[in-house]
Amino acid sequence: MLELGTMLSGRYEVLKRVGSGGMADVYMAKDHKLNRNVAVKVLKSEYVEDEKFLRKFETEAQAVARLSHPNIVNIYDVGIEDGINYIVMELAEGITLKEYIRKKGYLTPKETVEISTQIASAISHAHKNHIIHRDIKPQNILVSDTGIIKVTDFGIAKATSSNTVTSTATAMGSVHYISPEQAKGRFCDEKSDIYSLGITMYEMVTGHVPFDHENGVTIALMHLQNEITPPSQIRDGIPDSLEKIILKCTMKKPEERYQTADELITDLRLVFEDTSGDYVGVVPAIDDSPTIMIDQNELTQRINTPKNDSKIQQEESLKAEEENAYLDEDDEEESGMNSKIEKLVIVLAAVVGAIILISIIVFVVKSSGVFKSGKTTTTASIGTTAQSDDTESEKYTVDNYIGMSLSAAREKIDGKFKIKVEEEYSDEYAKDLVISQDPESDTELEAGKTLTLVVSKGARTEDKVSVPGVVGEKESSAKSTLEAAGLKVSVKTKYSTDVAKGKVISQSPGSGNQVAKNSTVVITVSKGEKPETMVRVPNLRYFTESEARSELKNSNLVLGSVLKEYSDSVEKGLVIRQTVSSGSKVKEGTAVGIYVSLGPRQTATTADQDSTADEEQ
Repeated sequence: MLELGTMLSGRYEVLKRVGSGGMADVYMAKDHKLNRNVAVKVLKSEYVEDEKFLRKFETEAQAVARLSHPNIVNIYDVGIEDGINYIVMELAEGITLKEYIRKKGYLTPKETVEISTQIASAISHAHKNHIIHRDIKPQNILVSDTGIIKVTDFGIAKATSSNTVTSTATAMGSVHYISPEQAKGRFCDEKSDIYSLGITMYEMVTGHVPFDHENGVTIALMHLQNEITPPSQIRDGIPDSLEKIILKCTMKKPEERYQTADELITDLRLVFEDTSGDYVGVVPAIDDSPTIMIDQNELTQRINTPKNDSKIQQEESLKAEEENAYLDEDDEEESGMNSKIEKLVIVLAAVVGAIILISIIVFVVKSSGVFKSGKTTTTASIGTTAQSDDTESEKYTVDNYIGMSLSAAREKIDGKFKIKVEEEYSDEYAKDLVISQDPESDTELEAGKTLTLVVSKGARTEDKVSVPGVVGEKESSAKSTLEAAGLKVSVKTKYSTDVAKGKVISQSPGSGNQVAKNSTVVITVSKGEKPETMVRVPNLRYFTESEARSELKNSNLVLGSVLKEYSDSVEKGLVIRQTVSSGSKVKEGTAVGIYVSLGPRQTATTADQDSTADEEQ
């Protein structure tokens, strides 16, 4: 943990600690060079000697640096100083979506759609840049006061340009939101993020996750085996269209989900236009957790074990008491390991037998002369004729290597083809990533033939420009400054009580960002204070206090003083009269007081009778 006042790179002064994750602590810091506050993510000290975690930390920096989107937290700088590994990021204001859901209990369908669309837009941008987030959850999503959503924490994000198949026996991710394929440690792609977003949407409309248990492995099994309870069975008022979208996102099989985030966005925009949701298609009915490591061996063992096995239930109970957030395969019981060894021996024996059988078949076929030159053989079983004049070289289908690193592409080609490497500058692809290939994917190429890979040299440094800071300047001056720097300008406007009319409130990308020449900078210009709006005061007579408060809120008014008095004509607890006459027009936000009935005033006779009754008792 860094001490407050620590200066990183002679530039970033640590002001306060604002959060902590599984791998890093997050601090607010002052960038003295650009005179702005930033967020600094610092790798925890226990991981600085761990090369595995350092690689993941570097992966986050490289991944996020390639992204530029209004719904993704921007990265400004990366550095190492005195053993401190850090990333400097945009300081995004607001609270996590998890906190927001807790605060409200659950979200309305409208708010859920608005937030989900922004998240999906961020995910779409990441996917188009060959990045899978792999840890989408409410804790990694920030909600600003203005309703702007920011996706953050690419701590376990992994570019599709590298090997996306989990290479160890562990499945990484937050278990309440983990996709079935991720839980099993299998290939993760765009549809894995869509599944996690579906679970997040489920939590937004219902107030809780669909699967919960004190044991992480049990939750992972639920994602693999259990059907999701439709949200409409938990909360009323959820449109069929939204429910169908959520259920489609969370299908067990990736091919049954939305194939891209853009497809999801298209359907989200139709939720309230066609509430039946027929456009989604027929869909079968079907937290506050840290990121954990799920032991894949244990997961496999439990999947293959009958559900009524009392021993497994006992193991779950013991595991729930463990404080360690990481489940280690070394913790398995000896009996379980022996069982796995036996299964492995059986599988290996079957594989060896299959290889021997195939070898015999190939030998017999070749001996019969089916593949000898100049021979034509008709195979009755399949009704085709195969003819060969010469022994042909073995052919392979060319895979898609675009977006991969050169080293990953070489590993995947594995000597099947000769590789010719050409280099080009690219603004779209980071250095050492494959831009294009010849031949294209899904074509056949003889073994040993040449495959050309065009690899990115990164962006031309001379084509990059630093974005000037124009916040606080007049619109005309800001446009001149940005255009002089070789940038295009897009202007948005909004009302502001803090910034004078005609001056810049904010800009995106922010000051100091390195962007390609002729990129567009969006500036938001103040329209000044919002004109006062007059509204009509509703009639609150005979309303309860809570009903009056709600009615005033709907009219953009607020409840003022609440006074109580006796009334012979108005039932106790109901409004007798109000301080501002109904039907009159007032400014938005005006406070309206009410008088609430205490019921009829108690007479002296009645009081004496009550007193006598009390004495008799």
